[in-house]
Amino acid sequence: MIDNNNILLITDNSDVIKLITEKLVLLRSNDKISVCKSSGIKKVLTNSLYSVIILHQSDSDDETLKYISNIKTIKPKSEIILLLNEENPQLVINAYDNGIYDYFYTDSPDYEMLIKSVNCFKKQVSKDINTRNEKFLEQLGVINSKTGLYKSKYLKEIFTDLADNLKIQSGILAIITLDNSVNTKVSSNRLALCIKSGVRGDDIIAEGRSGTYYIILPNVNISGANKLLQKIQTKMGKDFPIRAGLAKIGLETFETIEKNAKDGLVCALQKEQLSICLENNNKPDDNWLDDEGCNNLETEKKDYKLFKKIYDNKMETVITPIFFRYQKELETKLKDCEISQYSNKIESVFCIKNNKHMSELIVRYNGYAKFRLEINHSGLYTPENFEDEIPLKSMNEKYLSSHLKRLKNEFNESIKSEEGALHG
Repeated sequence: MIDNNNILLITDNSDVIKLITEKLVLLRSNDKISVCKSSGIKKVLTNSLYSVIILHQSDSDDETLKYISNIKTIKPKSEIILLLNEENPQLVINAYDNGIYDYFYTDSPDYEMLIKSVNCFKKQVSKDINTRNEKFLEQLGVINSKTGLYKSKYLKEIFTDLADNLKIQSGILAIITLDNSVNTKVSSNRLALCIKSGVRGDDIIAEGRSGTYYIILPNVNISGANKLLQKIQTKMGKDFPIRAGLAKIGLETFETIEKNAKDGLVCALQKEQLSICLENNNKPDDNWLDDEGCNNLETEKKDYKLFKKIYDNKMETVITPIFFRYQKELETKLKDCEISQYSNKIESVFCIKNNKHMSELIVRYNGYAKFRLEINHSGLYTPENFEDEIPLKSMNEKYLSSHLKRLKNEFNESIKSEEGALHG
């Protein structure tokens, strides 16, 4: 017959049994205390109803920690209170690492024992409610039953519900995936487990498409987000690099934040960096305020709106479609190469990369009347980098296409130069 008491005291000392049962007087009838010896832990705990387990300190600290681990293995949802005979700070620290909820001493006053035990029950009730809610969300298809993560299509609704929360507004959206070099060598489920074990309790995780994971990190800055990513990377191991795009949340819409983070992720994959936040890297150049010889700031602000419209039009009608067409074209022509491109409010990047070389064409908006175009190469035997600056209206299909062809030709030349040097 199953014991329906909620509290189990594990001790080999009869005096401790008398002490605890006299001090710990709770209100509900089934909050009575059952007792077992340390040698009978497995038999007593299996299929039991105990919510709170009071574990009396053993003669050996290592043995005490072993009992804690065994209890958590047999009954992982139970809460453990460690009962100490005397002060032992190192044991307490190690016990917390092994999963205890709290501790008190044999000479602690009865009210302290009562308060800590009641807090254990409260946590247990909270966990039970969370478990029921999670099962309900699984039935509705909001949570993936295998990973326990939100599905990305519901993340916008979750974000909208929480958007007024100051902690969310002061947070970061991170989109994480495996580096392209290893995404076929390791399961993305391993990344999911490392993320779940690395984040804080109030961080919100959702699984996206193509092996990506979204994390809403409340009340954290870019530096804090990068520390979390380092922690996840350590759990994954150095042989399985991760990449992430970061975006500040603030008062922006979910669509804007998601796009900023996605652009950062594409850039991080291209540059093979742990993470990139484009909002940190790219800020409009304010030098235009002094460039054009204008004295009236109000006139300049009106002109800025006009130039911003021209920029948006060039992005939509010239840069984005040409980048897209040229990407499709090169994907069929260049073997063993990765072709990628992205655009945001500040820059557009077209990248050709293999395992030894990378060439990028970057079109940046200076915040006022001009585009700045750069072609950058990395690797051995690469040509010199190139820079040019043109007025917004001069950005057209002929100009951009010619420089994309230059990018491709110089990339091919660097490969041929290296091959020639190796065979020479």
